[in-house]
Amino acid sequence: MVDIRYACGMLSLVLSTIAFFIASFFTRRWLDGMGIPRTMTRSIVIFVAAAVVAYGVAVVVDRVIA
Repeated sequence: MVDIRYACGMLSLVLSTIAFFIASFFTRRWLDGMGIPRTMTRSIVIFVAAAVVAYGVAVVVDRVIA
């Protein structure tokens, strides 16, 4: 039998990983549309924005399921 905490953790990990890549894609497109040059600062902004979205998705999944 699968432990519900393990299943919840795996679902949270999978959904937050998917959300990370989607958020980074759309943040990159948004910054491209604004004409922001590709610098280290822009890469950090993309990473932080995607990480915040991923953490948010993980928290929501944990709250809904557990």
